[in-house]
Amino acid sequence: MAEAQEQALGRFADAVLQLALHIQQEAMAAEDLDQKVRAAGAVHRLGRGLRQTLALQAKLAREARGEAASQARAPEPAPQEPAVPPDPKTVAVRRRGDWLTRGVERCVWNEYDRQDEAEEFTAESLLEDLEERLADLMADPDAFLALDPDELLVQLCKDLGVPAPQFHPPAPMAPPQPALADSS
Repeated sequence: MAEAQEQALGRFADAVLQLALHIQQEAMAAEDLDQKVRAAGAVHRLGRGLRQTLALQAKLAREARGEAASQARAPEPAPQEPAVPPDPKTVAVRRRGDWLTRGVERCVWNEYDRQDEAEEFTAESLLEDLEERLADLMADPDAFLALDPDELLVQLCKDLGVPAPQFHPPAPMAPPQPALADSS
């Protein structure tokens, strides 16, 4: 069954790619701006469908590899090594990555409905893109930690095409109220 699914997804991905390339060529040759815009929109939608198809194909392959690996290996006891304190920079990078992941996930799931299979699949595909982008960013810990996390969160959301959260500056503190005189 998995092999048949993989073949069907591969054939579908090839067909979508060929259609998208054909429409893109038609758009480039079109004289009318409205035709170009409509064709560009169609290419964009086909591209998203292609990306979703490839992501589903990759997900099914990962799941199949995971099942095969879990069946092949027996659980091994965890080695008892002395605890080594983690590197503070590594901890900071991991925490910032986790914070960004949670923030972008919230924005994605605010935009897409988990109850709708197509929307859930789109959201999962976007979150896989996020994982790749974060891995690239976190590859250079110093540069990653130098970036403003709020600005990075907004940029990641924009890159994924989901509305970014609105950050508001904190309200100014109210001046202290003078103490009321005791009227005794």
